[in-house]
Amino acid sequence: MKTYSHSRLKDFINLFKQNLCLTKSKVKGVYMNYVKFNQEIQEILEEKLENKKILDIGCGQRFPYTYLLGKNNNVIGIDLDIILLKHNLIDYISIIKKNGFNRFLKTFIRSLVFDRIFFKKLSKLNNISKKANFNIIEMNAENLEFQDHTFDFIISIYSFEHLENVEKCVKEIKRVLKKGGKFYIAIDVYTKYFGGHKFDPNNPWDHLLDKSFKPNVYLNKLRLNEYKIIFKKYFENIKFISEENIIIKKLLTPEIRKKLEKYSELELIMKPLVVMGTK
Repeated sequence: MKTYSHSRLKDFINLFKQNLCLTKSKVKGVYMNYVKFNQEIQEILEEKLENKKILDIGCGQRFPYTYLLGKNNNVIGIDLDIILLKHNLIDYISIIKKNGFNRFLKTFIRSLVFDRIFFKKLSKLNNISKKANFNIIEMNAENLEFQDHTFDFIISIYSFEHLENVEKCVKEIKRVLKKGGKFYIAIDVYTKYFGGHKFDPNNPWDHLLDKSFKPNVYLNKLRLNEYKIIFKKYFENIKFISEENIIIKKLLTPEIRKKLEKYSELELIMKPLVVMGTK
């Protein structure tokens, strides 16, 4: 019979502490990003997100922006993953069938322990004293199951890079937005520093330099101009923000720049691409 050794127990405790610290730091990062995009929406789109019907595309396992926006709006978050809003056997079985037992176990422990801490701290930061008004639905963003002209506002934060068919999703956004409805989309373009979703500071742009590189999630690898062409095809009143990241620019050595000469400097050192527009 196998039992936990002292070293295994110590490793487990250390892992728990690391996840606890990571959860706390993620809360701060999420909330700062929430404040930032709200400010941009107010200043550039001249829109205040209150009393709106909002769609959050690719809300994620923790659906933080769906939750935060639900304070003053009616929000629907969609994702291809099965999201645990409450613990029940049917959802457990569905996750195991779709993603396997290891993924289920990871999700179960995270939602049981760390998510409670996450939402408690997030609620405190955003002064959410009552239940937020939101719902989460398993749905493909390329085939939205909503009627035409349903939403006042659509938001998507770091999900578009995971879509197989971005154009189908943009076309669907136009369809389900009300006339005069607006959208805000932030995208981690593949060419940027951590565009391969492998956060290794010792190997910058490894996803572009290493031909054998394999992302641990699906990435469509669209470049900056390709995104712009798709959005311009469906929207006229549109704005793109693609700023340089000064810190990352310092890491772009002449040697690396030469190896990646087929990419523009902006593609390599840009912050997330932000796309805003009105129907």
